[in-house]
Amino acid sequence: MTDYLYFIYLYTSFIKRKNMAKRRDLKKAIEYLSGELMTEILLCSLQPKADQAKLREMMTRICDMNNEYRRRIQNPSGTADKRLVKQYYRKLRENFNTEVDRIYEELMLLNKERTKN
Repeated sequence: MTDYLYFIYLYTSFIKRKNMAKRRDLKKAIEYLSGELMTEILLCSLQPKADQAKLREMMTRICDMNNEYRRRIQNPSGTADKRLVKQYYRKLRENFNTEVDRIYEELMLLNKERTKN
């Protein structure tokens, strides 16, 4: 596993910005963070005593999350009103942040369980 602080640095530098000026930047950030999570899971799966079923489930969740958020970026609701669009993307980033946090916490718990046994 890579260092948690490195992941937090990447995470905050890409997604936690107040203003994402372009949809392209937001898509790249989501793609990058999904790739980083997938890499962490692949590294964890190479370790002995890793729970392969849970790791495969997490990989599926990450792929689904990536596809869902990229789709949501392309189709904002209320495109006529800039205020509604900003709210939409703010909510999208908050939801993505929550999902990434949840997946990373699960990965850390799986890693701790593996090292205990």
